[in-house]
Amino acid sequence: MLLASLILLAAQAAAPAPRPDPPRPDPMTLGPAVGQSLPAFDVMDSKGVPRTFESLKGRDGLVLVFFRSADW
Repeated sequence: MLLASLILLAAQAAAPAPRPDPPRPDPMTLGPAVGQSLPAFDVMDSKGVPRTFESLKGRDGLVLVFFRSADW
C-alpha cells in the first residue's frame, strides 16, 4: 500500500502542470469596425446558393448581422 502511494505521488509529480486557458478576445474588437469597408466574401446560404455582398445588397444597401453562438 505504501509503495502504491509512493508510485502514485511520483506519477503526479512527473505529470506536466495544466496549462492556463488562453486569454479570450474582446468581442468588441472582432470583425470590421463601424464605417470600415466589408471584406469580400463568398458563403453558401441555407439553400446551398453561393452568396456575395454584391448579390445580397439591394438598392438601399444591406444590413448584415454576424452572430456567434456556442449552441450550433
